Amino acid sequence: MLFNSGVFFVFLLVFAPLYMLSRRDLTARNVLLILSSYVFYGWWDWRFLVLVAVSTSVDYVAALGASGKDVRRVDIAKSGAFLLAVTVASVLLARRDLWIIGGVLAALGVYAAIIAGVVRLPADRQRKGWLMLSLVTNLGILAIFKYLTFFLKTTEPIWGGLTGHRQDWIPLILLPVGLSFYTFQAIGRTIDSYRGAFDPQRSLVNYAAYHAFFPQLVAGPIERAAHLMPQFERLLPISGRMLLSGTSLFLFGLMKKMVVADNLAVVADGVFNHPAGQTGGAFVAGVLAFSFQIYCDFSGYSDMARGLARCLGFDLMVNFSRPYFATTPSRFWRRWHISLSTWLRDYLYIPLGGGRGGKWNTARNLLVTMVLGGLWHGAAWTFVAWGALHGAAQALLRLLDWDRRLEALRGAVRAGAQAGSYLLTMLVVVVGWILFRASSFGNALEVMRGSLAPTGYDGATFAPVLLYAGPLLLFEAAVELWPRLRASPHGKPASLLLHYQAALISVGLILCFAAEAPKQFIYFDF
Repeated sequence: MLFNSGVFFVFLLVFAPLYMLSRRDLTARNVLLILSSYVFYGWWDWRFLVLVAVSTSVDYVAALGASGKDVRRVDIAKSGAFLLAVTVASVLLARRDLWIIGGVLAALGVYAAIIAGVVRLPADRQRKGWLMLSLVTNLGILAIFKYLTFFLKTTEPIWGGLTGHRQDWIPLILLPVGLSFYTFQAIGRTIDSYRGAFDPQRSLVNYAAYHAFFPQLVAGPIERAAHLMPQFERLLPISGRMLLSGTSLFLFGLMKKMVVADNLAVVADGVFNHPAGQTGGAFVAGVLAFSFQIYCDFSGYSDMARGLARCLGFDLMVNFSRPYFATTPSRFWRRWHISLSTWLRDYLYIPLGGGRGGKWNTARNLLVTMVLGGLWHGAAWTFVAWGALHGAAQALLRLLDWDRRLEALRGAVRAGAQAGSYLLTMLVVVVGWILFRASSFGNALEVMRGSLAPTGYDGATFAPVLLYAGPLLLFEAAVELWPRLRASPHGKPASLLLHYQAALISVGLILCFAAEAPKQFIYFDF
């Protein structure tokens, strides 16, 4: 179900009054959130609710065990019953693939045997056993649905020659929407429980509502359990200010998606999908169009998720902070997809060694982290190259101690160095977006070469980019230069007035300039 679809607003019309009626009873509220979230997700394909339930059931008990708590039989029984109930309901709603029920029953048998083995481990090894159960289950599902086809195609020259099989035998596995996002969120909760950074509770209802929370289920932000999970364990107040600011933020995100991203998608698709015969100016305009398309598409979704959650009384983390004003690659990643970059930092970069062991080890850890971050985005070598480009840029500047040197400069020298660093950072970012968007390395090279041609640089070529991205860029520049604009200095009435004005402006822009052909959110593919 898409935020920018008519069916979603029908969904909201049914959900909102039920939520207002149930929000003063914790269990009733969370049960409603579970059912509504499963309808929201299952609208795309009911069968894939089974994967959400698998992750929920496994990580419910795994986090308890990883934290050192006793995993009781009733906890295991609840998790198994929940998985079986969701499986039966999803198959009946899909009206096909009844074999899934048998598969889940078999999986439950394996699941019970593994748990029996974990609880028999010595006490000092049980916590790690529960952690491994979560990692193997979640990463195993991710590997099968996201990377198996990529792996088989990549290694086909090896096994194909030995077995005589051709690539047409390789299965095309449909990637469930949001799999990478809710998988990382589930893993993070169990790891934090193992580290002692989070104390998991025994309510399966509360955890299932957290795990499947529909505003951020399919494209984040990837929340930390310590921040979001407690909000599902208490009743939350909802004020008029929260409703107004949440609605304003949702509409602002919807405007970024429908007006900026979807209109610029036409320009970007025209260049990347049909590069033959394009002028140099058209290539540059197409690349810039995609740079703003992906930003407004993804940050727009994050704004809508945060705004919708705020209307329900929940607080989600900020996922974007004007990334196109970053002056170094490392600062770019402190502003872009913040929930993923901090996840990679805390659960991958730091365990690899982080900044310990000298500059070369730090550079290596940065490169490995960003390459794996690129692979997280998609099962293709172009995504690996995209991650490697960002990793190499960060590693090189870390070796040069560039961020610290830049801060140490003063006056005109500092301004000049920052300007040069900004231009180089944006060059890395934009070249990276070519790799990210291209269908192959050949397509990427064709776009890069075409962008160097000195033809077609006229106002008409760049008009769509200036028209749709220009006002937003100027607005963000004002906020970047004058931080006081980020919050109203005039107190409550002015703040409410600003939210009201922002909502009206967003609605007006959507009504006047929304793209004729809505596009699916880009990050739904990841």
